[in-house]
Amino acid sequence: MKVIDDNGRKFQGKIGNLIYYTMNGETFARRASIPGKPRKPRTETQQKLSSRFTIVQKLYSFYKQKISPDIWRLAGKLQGKMAANLFFMENHGCFDGEGKMAAPDMFHFSAGELLLPWDIQVAPLGEGHFRVTWREERDVSTTAPDDELRVGAIYDSTLLGVTWANRMEGRRGEGQGEFSLDTGKESGAHVYLFFARADGSAYSPSWHVHVDL
Repeated sequence: MKVIDDNGRKFQGKIGNLIYYTMNGETFARRASIPGKPRKPRTETQQKLSSRFTIVQKLYSFYKQKISPDIWRLAGKLQGKMAANLFFMENHGCFDGEGKMAAPDMFHFSAGELLLPWDIQVAPLGEGHFRVTWREERDVSTTAPDDELRVGAIYDSTLLGVTWANRMEGRRGEGQGEFSLDTGKESGAHVYLFFARADGSAYSPSWHVHVDL
């Protein structure tokens, strides 16, 4: 049951026999289970939704530790949503009913108010090194010459492991940058390019490309 409160309050916890919880920025209520009363078996659809929700929340927890606690917090603040809820809304469609990442090309590594430049191109330089080029002719509040290139990666062998590129350098105004990835036993990686304001106060959405290693 969806709960609508004209006063804008967000309930959370148990009141009487109802449990209030927030998901995707909206508050819902469900009846508390009665001790000793057997629960109805969950349908296949419910099981898949539960599996997807659990794995995406675990991935976000790992993302905050490994990548940044600020990227999705700032994006959520812009949209009036909790960071974890926004991360789920943007990325749950990448996972199948078994909790496996089925569409890494659809994964949103970052989000935010900064704009991506135009005509992004990635070219291999050999031994896991890559050059990135782009065009930027705009001069607006959501672009700045000193915006810094950021590069996230998900390797083919670990589709649930988000990580940074080993090395990344480049600023928006330079029109180019470079990054490097692990080679070793890796055959390829999904790469997510985005930009960060120099002081870390804003980020852009990510742009995806798959590269061979």
